[in-house]
Amino acid sequence: MKAQAVDSNNSNFSTIVKATAIGGAAGYLGKLWYPLTSDEMDEEFKGAMEIIKKESKKAKHKAIEDIRKIPQKTLAQDTFIKIVDSNNALKAANPKANTAKNTFKILAKAGLNEADSIQFKNIISAVQARAHHFNKACADAYKDVVKAKRSTPWFIAAGAVVGFIGGVGHNILKSDV
Repeated sequence: MKAQAVDSNNSNFSTIVKATAIGGAAGYLGKLWYPLTSDEMDEEFKGAMEIIKKESKKAKHKAIEDIRKIPQKTLAQDTFIKIVDSNNALKAANPKANTAKNTFKILAKAGLNEADSIQFKNIISAVQARAHHFNKACADAYKDVVKAKRSTPWFIAAGAVVGFIGGVGHNILKSDV
């Protein structure tokens, strides 16, 4: 046996209580970190995601309309609008049409110089980013709402059990006999 002075600050019970409390807090956070399950991604969830997609398309179209309303368009802006209009007409005539060839034809005819090409790419990036950021923000917010509806006590209890076992294990491993 090992002889040592009495340490009044360190109690085996307090270690277990602290570990259980930390485990419970981790369990609560686990409720929010745990990914959505297939049961949570039900028809209501899929319907909400479809609404979000539709609204992000509206944001994309709004960005295009903002460019369309510019009175004195640059060559890049004008080319962008021509491509959008032409591809929309092509898709209206044939929904399965390949718009990439049409886009490249219009770009070749436009004769964009290097500065205009950079502006054209920036326009495309800005329009796509506007829709993407809207979609991502709304989808993430809805996923957080679904996660918030989860039963909190089960996550806290699971975390507390893991913390309790960890505290007991810590006390067993640190004891010198």
